Amino acid sequence: MNMNVFFGWVVPYIIFAIFLRGIVKRMLVWSHVPVPFKLTVFFGPQTMRGAYADLAKETIGFRSLWRGKKGLWFISWLFHISLASILIGHIVGIAFLGQQFTIFGVSAEQSERLSVMLGTYAGVAFLIGVMPLFIRRLVSKKMRFISNFGDYLVLILLLGIAGSGMYMRWFDNVTYLEVAIYLKGLISLHPVPPPSSVAFLLHFTLVQLLLLYFPSSKLMHSCGIFFTRWLITRPYERQVIINERTSSDSFRGKRHKAPEPISNSDREAS
Repeated sequence: MNMNVFFGWVVPYIIFAIFLRGIVKRMLVWSHVPVPFKLTVFFGPQTMRGAYADLAKETIGFRSLWRGKKGLWFISWLFHISLASILIGHIVGIAFLGQQFTIFGVSAEQSERLSVMLGTYAGVAFLIGVMPLFIRRLVSKKMRFISNFGDYLVLILLLGIAGSGMYMRWFDNVTYLEVAIYLKGLISLHPVPPPSSVAFLLHFTLVQLLLLYFPSSKLMHSCGIFFTRWLITRPYERQVIINERTSSDSFRGKRHKAPEPISNSDREAS
C-alpha cells in the first residue's frame, strides 16, 4: 500500500469513524447526566413554537452574548455565521459543481463566478472573525489564564484551514470537478486518488486534524447548545432527579416530572 492510498483513502475513513464515535459518545454522556435541581427557576416558553423561537434566537443571534460586550458579540457572530456559510457553501458548491444558481435563471458560467465570489466573501469574513479571537487569547491576561493548549490548537487549525482555502481560491487551479470526484468517491466507498494540488492536500489534512480533535474540544458547544437549550426551554416534562439515598455524593434516584412553572397570570392572582 503506497502513501497516497493510505492518506487519501484509508485515513479519511478512520478519522471520520473516530469523529462520529466521539460525537455520539459525548451526546450519550450528556443525556445521562443527572439533573439534581429544577430547571424551571425562570420563566420559559410555554409552547413548542416558543421553544423553537428561543432556540433560534440563541443559535442565530447569540442572545446571551449580546448582553455582554457588543464588540465581542459582533466578532463571535461574524465568525460563526461565516463558518456556517462556508460549510453550507462547500456542500452545495461541490455537490452541484458551482452550478446551483442556474435555478435562478443565470448561466452556468455566471453561477460558478457567483459561487466563487460568495465563497471568497465568506472566507474573508471568517478570517476577520477568527483573527481577533486568536489575538485576544494572546493579549488578554484573563484569556491566557483560562486558555489551554487545545484552545490555541483549534484556532491555529482554523486559521490554517482558512488560509489554505483562500490560497486555493486565489492562486491554485483546483476545480470543483476534481474535488467533487474525490469526495464523492469517498462517500460512495469507491475512493479515487485525491487532487495533486499541495494546497488542497494541506487544506484537507488540516480539516481531518480538526475533525479528529473535535469531540474532545470546546468546539462540541456547536452540538451542546442544541442539547442544553432544548433541555432548558422545552415546554413539557421538565424533569428533576429526586435523590432517594441520603448520601450527598450520590445523584442516583427516580425521575419525576417537575411541576409546571408559575405563569404570569397565576403570579398576579396570588
